[in-house]
Amino acid sequence: MKTGNSFSEDNMERILKCSECGFCQAVCPVFSATLRPAYNTRGKIMLLKEVLDGNIEWSEKIGETFYACTGCQACINGCPSNVRANELVQAARKILFRDGFAPRHLLGVRDSVCYRGNVFGSEGKERVEIYPPALREKARKGLLKERAETLLFMGCLPSYMDMKIVPAFLKVMDAAKVMYTTLSTEETCCGFPLYLMGSEEFNSHAEKLVERFQKTGCRELVTPCAGCYKTFKTLYPDLEDMGIRVLHSVQYMDELIREGRIRFTGEVPKRITYHDPCDLGRACKILEEPRNILRSIPGVDYVEMAKNRLEARCCGGGGGMQAYNPDLAIKMAAERVRDAFAVDAEILVSTCPACKDNLRKGMKKIPKAERRKLKIMDMGEVASSAL
Repeated sequence: MKTGNSFSEDNMERILKCSECGFCQAVCPVFSATLRPAYNTRGKIMLLKEVLDGNIEWSEKIGETFYACTGCQACINGCPSNVRANELVQAARKILFRDGFAPRHLLGVRDSVCYRGNVFGSEGKERVEIYPPALREKARKGLLKERAETLLFMGCLPSYMDMKIVPAFLKVMDAAKVMYTTLSTEETCCGFPLYLMGSEEFNSHAEKLVERFQKTGCRELVTPCAGCYKTFKTLYPDLEDMGIRVLHSVQYMDELIREGRIRFTGEVPKRITYHDPCDLGRACKILEEPRNILRSIPGVDYVEMAKNRLEARCCGGGGGMQAYNPDLAIKMAAERVRDAFAVDAEILVSTCPACKDNLRKGMKKIPKAERRKLKIMDMGEVASSAL
């Protein structure tokens, strides 16, 4: 059965340019891990061209190819034709999801987000279990401030799967005497997984969350999650103007340090390297703020990995890859961990909960004979340990 498409003449021109190139194959993490030409960006776009030309039809097999993408945007960094191929891949995912050709297990993720408010299908009341005791008690009793200028948004993975990111984040905010509130048990997923899989329910989900933001009267929203930040900063504005200043926690911490509201008095005498999450680095150009933080902490011996900033190697966990193909995601993460080994780092720091989680899994995948002692931490953990 042939289905319609939403590709404009401009998109068709971009598809033609991309299908005749292949420059990005050298930087595609999925191709590097699989050596399958169809999994490279050009391979996907060539396949898309064949579908749009009527030579083949959409199918679950084609869906497997388009969902084998981390959304890292390495392909558009330095693209000689300035083609934003990631947008073409996302447009294809929308068609695949609409017509029932997306990987079927993604429907479970969609239902968890839409009906339970998080990707894990957990209870909303469990979101505050990771809060420090005093704040947790206030949240349980409904005593948190209803309105505040600063709203802290934790994100799904830090709330349900990581024991350290949220407490460290809050410790830094408290040390700087930030007057904040949270959505507490009413916080829900930002909707990024819905967007990535191509579900049209992303729009309505986002609109409901914006209403919750506005009820707090906040003027700024701060989150330690790179995926949430990218979603609020780059996707929500296409739906409506929230009228809220959106910041990732590293941007906010960098400002607090420069204003003298955060003072590091403890040393962290470790050799530390920083992994640029794709959703912060290439997508949002947040590159220097995390490095500024690390360099301001006494005792830190900062070292760069060979692939950094806009050319950083993807951890493999983005674009829904951890849900679609976790084994492939972990294989890519192992390569990034080896980059940290190569510079003799003792701590590998990221500013993305998904990166932290996947990098830890990647390190475990490396054979013990090759493995070195390396701690993988969130920036908030390092900063809070130096207060």
